[in-house]
Amino acid sequence: MDKSLISELKEGSEKAYDALFHKFYGRLCGFAIRFVRDQEIAEEIVAESMVVLWEKRHKFDNMLALKSYLYNTVRNASLDYLKKSGRHTSLDMLDGMEAVVAADFYIVEEEVHATLYQALEALPAKCRRVFELSCIEELKYSEIADDMGISLNTVKSQRARAIQLLRDFLKAHPYAVLLLQILLGR
Repeated sequence: MDKSLISELKEGSEKAYDALFHKFYGRLCGFAIRFVRDQEIAEEIVAESMVVLWEKRHKFDNMLALKSYLYNTVRNASLDYLKKSGRHTSLDMLDGMEAVVAADFYIVEEEVHATLYQALEALPAKCRRVFELSCIEELKYSEIADDMGISLNTVKSQRARAIQLLRDFLKAHPYAVLLLQILLGR
């Protein structure tokens, strides 16, 4: 879905632009408020950033690049606003820098979650369910077997298959493994 949305945006689809606007507007406003501490100013910054996105729509090949661009644009516009308005003290700037670091981790964390979700969605239904029950909900194999109405050996083999398929998926997406390591090391 993201790829087609990006393709449509590049082709000048206002519908795709509106979808992206609604997808990111609220989050970007919340992000800008961390800097400017004013709802109205934050909304103006985000609206202006979205206009710039439309003007530069041909540059984006994937959702990660677009999302990074939007967050960086909003961050820079927010910091420019603070600089021009003279509304910041050194303490406010320190808070702003903490917000920048937090925002960078937020973007990384979102990308890891999206990639892991994509990896889980790529699993066959039974494998995915066994993996979720085993690794996420931390149920015992016997509980999973009872819950799903399958044998204990099927649970074990489906879990092993899910792990192997996830490994293969993540090998094809090495940046996700790197981002996950960054997050876990934090």
